[in-house]
Amino acid sequence: MNQSLEALMGSICRALRDEIAPELQSDHARSQLAGVLDVLGKVERMVVWSPDVTREQLELLDACLARVAARLAAAGQTAPPGLAPASTARPETHAALQAALADAERRFARFTDWLFSPPDGLPAPLAGELHDQLRTALRLTLKAQRRLVPSADFSSMTAPSPAADAQGVFK
Repeated sequence: MNQSLEALMGSICRALRDEIAPELQSDHARSQLAGVLDVLGKVERMVVWSPDVTREQLELLDACLARVAARLAAAGQTAPPGLAPASTARPETHAALQAALADAERRFARFTDWLFSPPDGLPAPLAGELHDQLRTALRLTLKAQRRLVPSADFSSMTAPSPAADAQGVFK
């Protein structure tokens, strides 16, 4: 897809407003379209994709896994297989960035699974340090994701829309 989600939503709303609305003959159809446009407008304001946040999440997970591998090596323990990234190249496209994040999430899940069923002989203090790394990475990743979620005003989602004139045009 070459168009951003925000641009796509805007295009849909403009097409409905400019091309479809003038062709509608009944008040019922115009009111239904007005409802659709109202909902799409509210959803459009909530749609955000930020490569910066995706990149931040990727870096947080990669950094955590690197610290875990280094800490295990320093303690003379064997790290679980597959913690290293598949590629060290910096992803430049949206698809490459999404793929890199998905890979980091899979590697992080492997680490999590390993940590919850650690091998015999993993010292309790080291396991505690690794759990701290896990919690910190999860907390920071959630904070990054939270910035993507706008503070939703749910009352505006259910508030009555402005009245339409006789032609079904909203002021």
